[in-house]
Amino acid sequence: MKLIFDRNSARFYESWRRSSPSGNIERSMESVIRSVLAPLPGERLLDIGCGDGNHLLMFNRLGLDVTGVDASVDMVEEARSRLGSRSALKVGMAEDLPFDDNEFDLAVFIHTLEFLDNPLPALREAGRVARRKVFIGVLNSLSWNGILK
Repeated sequence: MKLIFDRNSARFYESWRRSSPSGNIERSMESVIRSVLAPLPGERLLDIGCGDGNHLLMFNRLGLDVTGVDASVDMVEEARSRLGSRSALKVGMAEDLPFDDNEFDLAVFIHTLEFLDNPLPALREAGRVARRKVFIGVLNSLSWNGILK
């Protein structure tokens, strides 16, 4: 893993998440996620690299049974404070997920693969634990936000 967020990077991420550009990105991404994933209420979803739980909240609103995993103890603690009992949360590496084969219907990487040295093992793990679909959402210089700059 290239970067595991500590308290300082978690605070920086939170300030970005609350910014106007971030809000625009998240609204657009939510629409795309709904369309591509076509989640059904009650399905089990794993958010790999869940960070502070922002996307878990969105998936919870959609009626999904949500679980998050993140390599950062600090980010998992923040997610736990935001979600309470609405989500199961674990500290773990995307490249070695602490879950059984086909334990989830859906797995998502949202703003996660950018932080991995080698995303292939993490993608394999997502395919192992997800029965139906794996969604990948990344921000980079080719994303619409990067093009606007």
